[in-house]
Amino acid sequence: MFYGILGLSIHVLFLYSIFDIYFKSPIIHGMKSHSPPVSPARRLVLIVADGLRADKFFEVDSEGHSRSPFLRDIITSKGSWGVSHTRVPTESRPGHVALIAGFYEDVSAVAKGWKENPVEFDSVFNQSRFTWSWGSPDILPMFAKGAVGNHVFTHTYPAELEDFAAKDMAKLDTWVFDQFKEFLLQAKKNSTLMDMVNQDRVIFFLHLLGLDTNGHGHSPGSVEYLENIRTVDKGLKECVDLLSEYFGHDNKTSFIFTSDHGMTDWGSHGMGHPHETLTPIVAWGAGVRGPIGAGRDLYRDGLSEAWKLSIFRRTDVGQADVAPLISILLGISIPVNSIGVLPFEFLGTNARQQALAVETNIKQILEHYHLKVKLKKESTFSIFFRHFRDLTPERERELLEIFNILMNQNRYNDAIQVGIKLMQLALQGLTYYQRYDRFTLNCSILFGFLGWLSYVGILIIRDHTSILHKSLEVQSDKAQESGIGIQNLTIGLFSGAVTIIITFLLYVQNAPTMYYLYFLSPVLLWTLVAVNWNVYKEAKAYVDHHNYVLQLLGLGVLGIFGLELLVISFFRRWMLSLGLVAIAFWPLGTSLKDTDKLLTLTWIGSTLLMAVFPLLPVVGREANYNMVPEVGIAINTSHRKGESNQNALITAAQVVLLIIGSFTIRSTAASIENKEGLPLLNQLVAWIILVILPTLPVFGSPYVLTRLLNVAASLVGTYLLLCVSHEGLFGLCLCILMFLWLCVEHRLSHLHYHLQDVIFLGSISSQQRKSPVQSLTLQDFRRAYFFVFFIFTAFFGTGNIASVNSFEPASVYCFLTVFNPFVMGFLLLIKIMIPFLIVSCAFRGILVTLKIPNKALFLLVLLMSDFMGLHFFFMVTDTGSWLDIGTSISHYVIVMTTTIFVMILNSVASFLTRTTWKLRPPQLKRHLP
Repeated sequence: MFYGILGLSIHVLFLYSIFDIYFKSPIIHGMKSHSPPVSPARRLVLIVADGLRADKFFEVDSEGHSRSPFLRDIITSKGSWGVSHTRVPTESRPGHVALIAGFYEDVSAVAKGWKENPVEFDSVFNQSRFTWSWGSPDILPMFAKGAVGNHVFTHTYPAELEDFAAKDMAKLDTWVFDQFKEFLLQAKKNSTLMDMVNQDRVIFFLHLLGLDTNGHGHSPGSVEYLENIRTVDKGLKECVDLLSEYFGHDNKTSFIFTSDHGMTDWGSHGMGHPHETLTPIVAWGAGVRGPIGAGRDLYRDGLSEAWKLSIFRRTDVGQADVAPLISILLGISIPVNSIGVLPFEFLGTNARQQALAVETNIKQILEHYHLKVKLKKESTFSIFFRHFRDLTPERERELLEIFNILMNQNRYNDAIQVGIKLMQLALQGLTYYQRYDRFTLNCSILFGFLGWLSYVGILIIRDHTSILHKSLEVQSDKAQESGIGIQNLTIGLFSGAVTIIITFLLYVQNAPTMYYLYFLSPVLLWTLVAVNWNVYKEAKAYVDHHNYVLQLLGLGVLGIFGLELLVISFFRRWMLSLGLVAIAFWPLGTSLKDTDKLLTLTWIGSTLLMAVFPLLPVVGREANYNMVPEVGIAINTSHRKGESNQNALITAAQVVLLIIGSFTIRSTAASIENKEGLPLLNQLVAWIILVILPTLPVFGSPYVLTRLLNVAASLVGTYLLLCVSHEGLFGLCLCILMFLWLCVEHRLSHLHYHLQDVIFLGSISSQQRKSPVQSLTLQDFRRAYFFVFFIFTAFFGTGNIASVNSFEPASVYCFLTVFNPFVMGFLLLIKIMIPFLIVSCAFRGILVTLKIPNKALFLLVLLMSDFMGLHFFFMVTDTGSWLDIGTSISHYVIVMTTTIFVMILNSVASFLTRTTWKLRPPQLKRHLP
C-alpha cells in the first residue's frame, strides 16, 4: 500500500511540475492603471467570430469573389487588416482572455472551466464605462464576474442551442445580430438606456459561435462552415449600418473584427498548428488608419498574395495586442495585467498622438515589470538575486531619457521605435523573472526522477529476484543487523539535516507550497535508496561473480533501443508499425515455431494486421458499423462446457446489447446526417448501454478465458458507441491480439496445467495450485516491455500523436450533441481508457496464468515508462513555434498520465477479472474468495 500511494503521489507531482516550471500563471496584483491622454472614439464594437480561420476568411474563389464582401470592402477602402497570432492552448477561454484582458493564460487554464474565473483579472470591459455583450453562455459570464461595479451586461442564448447536430448552427450568430438590433431599437424608446448608450467609453461585444459549432460538426471546409462566413458578413453589415444610423453617422465608433482561434481541417482545435493559431483581424472606424499600399509583402509567407491582398499593407499582431489597441481607441486604462504591445500601425491619428499612446503602453508594462522584480527580490536572498541583464535599472533610465528627449524634439516616429524597444525588453524581463526558478526546479525534478527510478530498481531486485537470498546467506545476521542499524542512523540524521536546511531556505524566501514538495521529495526518495543501498552492492557482487557484466550491458542496450523506439514513435507514428512487425516475427526465435505452428502463424498475421493501423489517417469521418453485430456474437460464442447457465445468460445479454447498440449507432448517424438532431430514444439507449454493458463481466465466469471474452465484449461494445471510423475495427483487432498474447505466453512457459483451467479468483484450480509463484526472469522484462508497447499502441493506434485535438467530437454524438465540455471530455476519456483497459486485463490474465507477482511486473512497467517520462521532461519547451510547444507539453503529459492511468487501471482490471457476483440465491455453492 505504501509503495502504491508513494508512486501515485510522485507521478502526480512530476506531472504537475511542468506547469509550475514552464507555464505558471502570469497574473500578479498591485499595479496601477494608466490611461491615454486622448480618445479618438466614444464607443467600440468588438466582434469575435469563434473558430474562424484566417485562410477561410481572407481567401477568394477562382473568379476573385470573397465570402465576406462587406469586410473585404472595409479592408480595401476603409480600414486596416492583418493576421492575429494566437497561442497554445487554442481554446475559446484563453483566446478571449488574450483579446479582452491582454495576457496569455497558462496552459492549464483550459481545464479551469469556461464560465468563471479561477483568478480575478482586469479587462477592457472592466475599464469601460459600460459594456453590453451578446453571445454564448460559456464565454460572456467569465468577464462579467470580475468586473468592478454593475456596468457589464450580458445577454446569452440557452445552452441547448449549442447543438452540433442542429439543422442550422448559424442561428447562433443570427440570434446575436437580432438581439443587437432589438437593443438599439429599445435604446431609442428607453431614455435611461439611451443616456447610457450615448456616453463615452462604451463597448459592444458580439460573440459569434456559429462558425466554431459548424466547424466541429462539419469541418472548416464544409459548405455549412463557408456559408456561415457569408451569414456573419451579411449580419455584421446590417448591424454596422443600423449602429451608424442610430448615432447619426458621427464617426465616433471604432470596429474590431477578429477570432479567438482557428481550427484544423477535421474540425478540432487546442494545439499549435497554423490553421489553429492564424486568425483574421480587421479594424475600421474612429481612430483607425485606412488602407495603405504595401509595396511588397513584408512577412514573406506568401499569404497576402494567396489572398489577393498584397497591394494593401498587412499588419500582424499578437492576440494580446488587441487589448491595448481597444484601450487606446476608447481612451480607457490598459488592463493592468496586459502584456500586449500597442500595434500603433493600426492607429489613424497623428504621429504625436501615436507616440503618446505608446508612452501610455510603456508606463503600463514597466509598472508590471517593476512589481515582478520587486516580488522576485522579496522571495530571493539578496546575495543570490540576479537582475535581468538586458534591462537593468541603469539601462531602463537611459532608454526613458532617450524617449523623452525625442518627444521634446518632436521626433515622434523615432520615439515610438525607442518605446517599442523598451517594451520588448521589459516583456523579455517579465519572461526572465517568470522563469527565474526554472533551473533549480529542473534539477530538483531530475533528482526526484533518478531517486524514484533507483528506488524502483531496489524494490525489483530485493523483493522479486533471488539475488539477495543467495548472496546474504554467508553473512552473520548479528553483524549485518548492527552494520545496517548504524548506517540507517547516519542516513536518517543526514537526511533530517538536509530537510531542515531546505525547509528553512524555502520559508525565509516565501516560496510557494508546491516548492516544498518539489525540493523535499528527492530527499525522501534518496533516503529510501540510501537505506537500501546494500541491495545494489549485493547485486553488483552477484553479477561480477557470475560474469554477467557483458550480458547485462547487452540487455541494457537492447532495452534502451526498444524504449527509444517508443520515444521516436511519438514523432513518427509509423515507428509503431515497425515495432509491431518486429514483435510479429519474435516467436520465430522461440520454441513456439516448432511446438505450435498454427498459433505462431496466427500471432504473426494478427500482429501484422495491427501494424496497419498506425499507417492509416489519424481521423476519419466515414463510419462502417456493418460488422458490429457479428463482432459481438463472435466474441461471445466461446462458452465453457460444464459452467452454470449464469454465464450463458450474461453472454446472451451482451449479444443483445451489442446488436441494439449497433442499430443505435446507425440510426444516430443517419439522423445527424439528415440534420434531424439526436433522437431522444437513441440517447437514452446509449447511456443505458454505457452503464450496464461494462458491469456485466462481474456476473460471468471466473475462468480466465471466459472472463476475458466477457470483458472484451463489454469493453468493445461500449467502445463502438464512441467510434466514428476504423477505430472500431482497431478495438476488435486489439482484443484478438491480446488473447493470442495470453495463449503464446502460456505455451512458451511449458506449464503443466491447461489455460482453460486457470481462474481469476483468490482460490485456484487443483492443477494450477501445483505451480509455485515464480521470481522474475529475463522473459518478464520482455513481457513488461510488450505491455508498455501495447499500451502506447492502444493510445496511438488510431489517434494523433500527442495532440488533444485528435479526438473527433462526433465520437460522443450517440450520447449528446449539445456543447458540454465536461461531459464530452468525460466520454472521450472513457474512449481513450477502454483500449488501455483491454491491454491491462489481458496482462493481468498473463500474470495470473504464469503465477508472476503482479507487483513485480508492475514495477518493471514503471521503470520503463518513467525512463520515457524523464526523456520527455527535458524536451518540454515554451520557446519556438506554438506547434513545438504544444507538442512538447502533450508528449510529457501523455507519458506521465499513461503511467498514472496504468496504476489506476490495474485496480479496475483486477475488479473486472477477479470479482464474481452470483445472480442465483446466496445459499447455492460458489467459489470461496
